[in-house]
Amino acid sequence: MFKKFIILFMIIFSYKSFAAEVVTHEGVVEQVTAMPLSYGAYSVDVKGLLAVYVEGLPKGCTTGQNRVVISSDHPLHNSVLSMALLAKSTGKKVRVAYFNECTIRAESWDLAYFHLFE
Repeated sequence: MFKKFIILFMIIFSYKSFAAEVVTHEGVVEQVTAMPLSYGAYSVDVKGLLAVYVEGLPKGCTTGQNRVVISSDHPLHNSVLSMALLAKSTGKKVRVAYFNECTIRAESWDLAYFHLFE
């Protein structure tokens, strides 16, 4: 029993030690862009990405774009798209939280959550 507890503790501890830091930022949406995950020949089988550029957002992984990205197969994709377009058209401020890493698209922050202020 003790051995199982130690193994479980090690798994949980290693998961926490590799978890990415989440950073928040507030600003207005400057641009909303949709693109394929990788460029090349047209294909409906390629995953899409939604990129939201937010004023004052640091460049992705220090050298990239001031944007957060979410993939088209993510359950929140349509909600984020709707909120981002509303924010862009009204000029309302948003809060984005992003993981301090660029794994979905090089040089673009991985979106954690998106909040539209009233």
